[in-house]
Amino acid sequence: MIEFRIFDFIAPKEIIYWRSLLWKSQYFPPEELKKLQWKLLSRMLDHCFNKVPYYQQLFRELGLRRSDFRSLSDLAKIPPITRDVLLQKRDDFKATDFHRHRPRQIRTSGTTGASLDIFWDVHSNVLELLGQYRHFSWTGYRLGDPFLDIRSLFMDDPKGYKWNWKCRGMEISTDNIDSTNIKKYADLLRKYKIKLWRGYPESIDCFCRLLDKAGIDDVKPKNIISVAVTVQDYHRQFIESWTGKPLCDNYGMDEHVALITQCPQGGYHINSEYGIVEILKQDNTPAQPGEEGRIVATGLHNRAFPLLRYDTNDYAVVSDQTCSCGRTLPLIGRLTGRSNDFIMDSRGKWISAPAWPMYMVTGIKKAQLIQENQFLINLYIVPINSNIKRNDQILIDAYKKRYGHSVEIKIFYVDDVPFPGYGQKYKFAYSKIKRES
Repeated sequence: MIEFRIFDFIAPKEIIYWRSLLWKSQYFPPEELKKLQWKLLSRMLDHCFNKVPYYQQLFRELGLRRSDFRSLSDLAKIPPITRDVLLQKRDDFKATDFHRHRPRQIRTSGTTGASLDIFWDVHSNVLELLGQYRHFSWTGYRLGDPFLDIRSLFMDDPKGYKWNWKCRGMEISTDNIDSTNIKKYADLLRKYKIKLWRGYPESIDCFCRLLDKAGIDDVKPKNIISVAVTVQDYHRQFIESWTGKPLCDNYGMDEHVALITQCPQGGYHINSEYGIVEILKQDNTPAQPGEEGRIVATGLHNRAFPLLRYDTNDYAVVSDQTCSCGRTLPLIGRLTGRSNDFIMDSRGKWISAPAWPMYMVTGIKKAQLIQENQFLINLYIVPINSNIKRNDQILIDAYKKRYGHSVEIKIFYVDDVPFPGYGQKYKFAYSKIKRES
């Protein structure tokens, strides 16, 4: 989990206002939701025209004036922004009154393997906090209930877990859990009275299976939220069968431009108050119901570092249906492109393929891990320019520590990665080892 800092969320009036509105607006008629979106987008457009250098220059080049934007459909006049543009012109996205909005720098690698520094501000933090809280509340979660964050990640804490008292969250890694210590982790769930589980679906599935095999059934969660990775059907089926609770998926981004949350009835709801979500085909025209397209999203609250029509390179299917839960927030059919392969380590255990070692070096535009076999992993790096200072040993040591010192790590500098993902979701890692479900 990214460190929770109370200062980042101190905006009492905004919190009170949005806490009240979000619990009402999820049931607004569609036209009222669109009016709210237009009000928020208008405010953001005013801000970008007056105070954001990147957009001021872009609008001049396109010959666009503020009066050219009169409805939500006019947003299409702005070309989608790619991650490459952010890498090259990041500072131009900072508003001239940047510091007024209490920005916090966040480093994210996303799924491309190239580190990117972005900024959250207090306004987008408030919507993120309350948007997540609203989603959790759909499952029956109450504010203050202790929760578990479970993922496949490197954790060297000697206790085997981390407890964050400020948000009442416990963080554990399935990389450290097996049949020999599962009872210890069950005891932790009892000690901290964990009610909500949140994490990678693969990790939640693994944890459930270990508990099931050990005959431990008194620590089952009351609420389950999956994040970051596309939920596979066999994961959902076992998790829901063993826990007796629906698994509710959650799609968000460090860039704070989109939030899509699944309710217990199964609907994937676009949080319209948080951001504008478009699903576009390869030619940048809107996908139609039943069609798959890229998620292009516009954040409605980050005034320190605004992103209009940001191409997430994630994929979803368009839906024109309504949900039986009664909420009127628009739906997508399903998320289809947020699946990152896991890699088999030297012990034969499947663990996630992190891009965080890329934080340790600079000059990388894109990278991709390809597992040829259990003891050979190739790392392909696309440098920003040919003068990159190579730090191969740092990367080799990091991945050997993760997958085992008997695993050979080879690094190649290339013009493009082997599987760039044209027409489908780009993935940071691929394993050529056949995996049994």
